[in-house]
Amino acid sequence: MKDWSPWGEGRGNGMAVAAQGPAEVISGAAPGTLFPRGADLGVLNIFGVDAVVAYRADTQEIERRAAAGAAELTDRRVLDLLMNLPLGVAVPVKSLSEAERRTLRQLPRGSVSRYDDVVVRQATQPIRIDLAVVPGRTWAATKEKAEWFTPFCARAVLIDGPLRRREDAVMEADFYGVGLLVATGSEVEVVVPPRPFVRRRYTAATWQLVESAYRQLSSNR
Repeated sequence: MKDWSPWGEGRGNGMAVAAQGPAEVISGAAPGTLFPRGADLGVLNIFGVDAVVAYRADTQEIERRAAAGAAELTDRRVLDLLMNLPLGVAVPVKSLSEAERRTLRQLPRGSVSRYDDVVVRQATQPIRIDLAVVPGRTWAATKEKAEWFTPFCARAVLIDGPLRRREDAVMEADFYGVGLLVATGSEVEVVVPPRPFVRRRYTAATWQLVESAYRQLSSNR
């Protein structure tokens, strides 16, 4: 993992807590409560927001991509088409629209297989993001940044304590379902646990975000 400080302080105060502490401290104190057991932690920037994310890798998909020499999936039109193709099921090419057939000719290597005028989707999302933790110094400003992750995963804020107007922050965190964590020294207090994420729908935008996160997390290893 690359060096990273959520409070812009380099390798000093806060980095150990924000980048590694939540996995060690929180999962040790309350295993499986903030994110699933066995999830990995990584750091990334999405929407211009620095966050610590808990995620689980789809090892089978990652190994498949490596074996196939699969190209990156970045184009929204490509992801739209892939989402319209059932995973691992042969679909007649003639059943696709003209626009979809044009996109099909531009699909990155390793995303589908074609034979006998049928196409089979091979690609799926390489990771699942369970939780995004956005660190900051104040509740209001940090909560606003964490809300960017609302359509994609559970979210929480990690305040580099002390927490001002604690009662108001607790009420808001509970109302909006945003986890409220407070870092004090080398420990993390779970003031309000994040509300479990319920996916309302699957979209190409979600898949695109996952691919962006996967690239960053892979490069940080």
